Amino acid sequence: MPRSCTRPTSSMVLLFALILSIALCFLSSPVSASDSKPAATPDLICHTDDPKDCYPRIFEATDEFQQVHDDQQLPQGLHVRMDIWTGKKEAKINVPDEIDPALEGLPIDQAMVVVEPQEHIDEPVIPKGAPQYEAVGKVKGPEHEALSFHEAMTMLKTGVVAGEKSFDALLEDMEELSHDIYYGLKIAEDPEVVKSLFCLMADQSAASIDGALPRDQQAASILSGSLQNNPSSLAEVVKNWKDIMQHSCPKDKTLLRDCLYSSLTPGDISDKAKSTASAAKLKAKVAAINGLIKDASIRKEFLESGGMRQLQQILLPEGKEWAGAQRKVGQLALDNFLDEDMGATLGEWPRRGKLDDKSCASSAFRVEEGCWDYHVARITKANKGDKSHWSRDLTNKLGAIRKKGGPASRIHQEL
Repeated sequence: MPRSCTRPTSSMVLLFALILSIALCFLSSPVSASDSKPAATPDLICHTDDPKDCYPRIFEATDEFQQVHDDQQLPQGLHVRMDIWTGKKEAKINVPDEIDPALEGLPIDQAMVVVEPQEHIDEPVIPKGAPQYEAVGKVKGPEHEALSFHEAMTMLKTGVVAGEKSFDALLEDMEELSHDIYYGLKIAEDPEVVKSLFCLMADQSAASIDGALPRDQQAASILSGSLQNNPSSLAEVVKNWKDIMQHSCPKDKTLLRDCLYSSLTPGDISDKAKSTASAAKLKAKVAAINGLIKDASIRKEFLESGGMRQLQQILLPEGKEWAGAQRKVGQLALDNFLDEDMGATLGEWPRRGKLDDKSCASSAFRVEEGCWDYHVARITKANKGDKSHWSRDLTNKLGAIRKKGGPASRIHQEL
């Protein structure tokens, strides 16, 4: 009897198709997963899905300088350098005694001297009529110049940190040395170094690292230390002043003439920490400007650029953290424009007539130059228990100048 052939049922066909689909799914899933993102390995850092953007977790040095990413680990013993304007680091295999091409032609002194840190106090003001000291001949230098000073000078000239010390540590060492008459003059004698310091000082977004002072504050302190009570240093800066002000700062290509004085205003003061930091920066910057405008030609430029209006904005914040910066502003006004006993040249400022309190209390006019009287009086009222407060002397001297008349009465603006 012939055998009969049975046809497969529809349920069997469906079962077979299901098994086949599951098998294909298992086979294809590893491929699609591997295509979606580069395989993560402990030796690579990948921030995107493009394998070309991955780089070794541990920096692999060659004989040529290569960029070091912020999250890469640097092996010990490499030759590392950093651009002081961009903050970008590069590294290569270290070759002993090799001279960086960027440093060729610059003096390198291997002598070392230990500089004892000094307590920083306000520089004394030389009263008018005191015998003027003029340096005769060369200022005698120390027996051994500080190696860190040469490293800092080289760093500022080239824009590259190439030694073992960090950028911030070199600035700190330089600030300590700048108060010495010899080192202060050395700084002022090099116009390229002075340009770099002014560019750092004018940079209101200058970077800083934890535990170090902001770099714009450090630069301002160096300039202040170099210029204060050092006539030879000021003379060197004055000699190159036109060229300095025409200098284009590397970070944003802004001319110093367009950013130096405009940087003398409070930054972000939205909270106590930011307000305290801004006040400390401006205290250092005002001290540097005070030393600078001892020269009549620079003082004239400062006034014509609206410098006193910029400084007036430092008088506006009411927090106690602003007391030091505001005192520096008051000292600058007295020493240069109001107090003849302190060497001031009377009649140069104020250049605008006094405005009434109602106008100065309004946001529209409170930064007008004619509102100095109003803001200083407010500070005096806030410190009424202090009979020797600087604001009292400033109020009296400013009032006396206004009674005598002068530039302010001739240029008075009717509002």
